[in-house]
Amino acid sequence: MLTTKITFALADWIREWRKCWDKNPSIDECVKFVQWELKDYKISYSDKRVIESILLYASE
Repeated sequence: MLTTKITFALADWIREWRKCWDKNPSIDECVKFVQWELKDYKISYSDKRVIESILLYASE
């Protein structure tokens, strides 16, 4: 389960990515970031949907 702390960290990371690269990270790059943050946690399909939503929200 994604915590509020992780979701805020992901949104911040996406914003920083956009500042550096002037484009959005891919969904796979976002998943890798979350996996890195959570260590051994297996990301579920619903987690990926949440990550995708955060990516869409933070990209606008």
